Parts: sequence; structure tokens; C-alpha cells
Amino acid sequence: MSQFALYLALLFLTGCSTQQVLMPAKVNLKLVNDSISVNVKGPGSETALLDRLTREIKARLIVAGFDIEKQTGERLVLNVNVSEFDPGDAAARLIVGFGAGRGSLIYFAEYTDAAGQILAKMDGQERFTGGEIHFNRNYGHFTTMGGEDTVREVLVKETAMHIVELAVNSDSKSVPAPKETRSDSGTKRGGVALNASLR
Repeated sequence: MSQFALYLALLFLTGCSTQQVLMPAKVNLKLVNDSISVNVKGPGSETALLDRLTREIKARLIVAGFDIEKQTGERLVLNVNVSEFDPGDAAARLIVGFGAGRGSLIYFAEYTDAAGQILAKMDGQERFTGGEIHFNRNYGHFTTMGGEDTVREVLVKETAMHIVELAVNSDSKSVPAPKETRSDSGTKRGGVALNASLR
């Protein structure tokens, strides 16, 4: 194997998501109850990250057919606990490569019914190494060269996608992302609640 091929293989291995599904959903949880509340917790120093993640999860749940507005005691509950967020080091990602300067977001997600019975849960880790070709394809050119804001945005979107996939179907490939509308000048339009996703 050439050095270039080995380098590409290492990039694909280090630039991915890891989810350990501790309990898969037996059915699409929307069939259990389409009403859901979302609770996202994590380090107090990461309020901006937690707010973004909450909005992205809610937006993807709406697209997947859940109702996050209905106020009822019978709704499902999604609890997400972010244990660590590290934006990594953009300079190390660009200069050193091979996983140096990697950004990561580590979390736990659990769906329960109104009685508190666990319906699905998982441990997850999203990683951003700066070599992920699919991130450039899905989130825009040169995404993998981005700094802390870019890392945060990509990791939030990937995390939300995998958390909602757990609820919809453990075998699903992806959950449709909320649509982003842009005018000819490239400015965003639309509600803040549906934080746009380009996946």
C-alpha cells in the first residue's frame, strides 16, 4: 500500500462518528407517541453549544414528524447529556494531520416514555479531524479547514442527526435535515427554531 493510500485510510478511520447503541428502538418512536420534549445538559461553560444542539435536535425531530410543541404529560422525553466538547486545534489539523488537533463531542442520549421506561439509548462521539471529505461535500467547500465555529457547527449537526436516527429507526441511514432557504445574496431566511442543516 502506498503512503498516500495509507494516509487516506487513516483520514477516513479517524474522521468518523462512533455510536454505541446500548438499546435500539424496537419501532419508530413516533408510533409510540409523536409528542416529545427535549432536555439537553452539559458543561456550564458550553451554553452556546448546548443551545445550538437543542435547536438542531428539535428541528430534526420536527422534520421526522414529532411534535415538540404539544404540552401533555403523556409525551416522550429525550434526555441528552454532553460530557465533553473540544474544538481541537485548527493549526494542528492543517499542519500535522493524522488526527492531531482533532475536535470532538462526546454525549449520551436516552429516550423514555411518560412513565420513565427507557425506549432507546446510546453513547456517541463525533470527531472532526480536518480530513473528512464528506464534511466538505455536506457542509460546504473547505469545511474541514474551519476553525472553532465550524467544528462546533458540524459536530452539532452530526450529533443531532444520529440522536434522531436512534428514535426513528435504528437501521435508517439518515434523517432529513431541516431546509435552509437563501436569497440570491446568500442571506438566510426562515425561523431560528429550524436551525438550518445542509446534510
